[in-house]
Amino acid sequence: MSGWEKYAENRDRVSSKSGGWTIGGETTLHGYNIHQELTHQTSWVQVLMLSVTGRLYDENQIRLVEALFVATGYPDPRLWCNRIVALAGSERVSAGAALSIGVASAEAKIYGGQAEYAAAKTFIECHRIFQEQDESALLSHMKSVLKRERAIFGFGRPLTKVEERIAPIERMAKELDIEDGPHLSTVKHMEMLLKRYRLILNFAGYATARLLDLGLSAHEVHQFSTLGFYLGLSPCYIEAFENEPGTFLPIACEDILYEGPEERPLP
Repeated sequence: MSGWEKYAENRDRVSSKSGGWTIGGETTLHGYNIHQELTHQTSWVQVLMLSVTGRLYDENQIRLVEALFVATGYPDPRLWCNRIVALAGSERVSAGAALSIGVASAEAKIYGGQAEYAAAKTFIECHRIFQEQDESALLSHMKSVLKRERAIFGFGRPLTKVEERIAPIERMAKELDIEDGPHLSTVKHMEMLLKRYRLILNFAGYATARLLDLGLSAHEVHQFSTLGFYLGLSPCYIEAFENEPGTFLPIACEDILYEGPEERPLP
């Protein structure tokens, strides 16, 4: 099929493998009836995972996934995307617009969605090398990545060398009898090898490995993690919105280092 044919086939027609709504009737999502099954038997995160992957995960798996979201929901307006929604709130921007901007800003390559996508692809390749070859091949690959990228996504953290979010999730996984999967095991081995470079496993890397072990692809990890910082956005927005307008991080003229032309009279 080429040319106009591939478009003509879908002209005035919308198809979906995910499900749909029958007007006045049932609504399905990946084979499950939303009103008769999902509404009263599942949680919101469970259905979110179903929406992204097409698979319905069990209660313990979802509890651990929910904990990943909770552990990184920092309500600190000094932090990147939180600062953006706080500035928006201080200017009385609507909640939908402000929170959408905050979610979009979490696509950052340094700490957000792009980093998790890159980490997922890196971990998949590292796990393949470790399984098919050996530790020396894995180390050689990581060295080449470091030389090329000057970083390995999923490792390293700005501002601090401590990652306080992993230990609570590890304890919870133990309580839920959820063992380390193959990707997380490889990633922990990578962390051991990267100690010489003073690189620690960060939470994005840890969460990415956990999600890969649930069978998510790199693209699905990226999509699912989009709302990872959402819990921290709302309180920062609300507080700034309720305060006096413009009082969040105001900037005085003398705060700006100006190196342009001197002030001059205009005719």
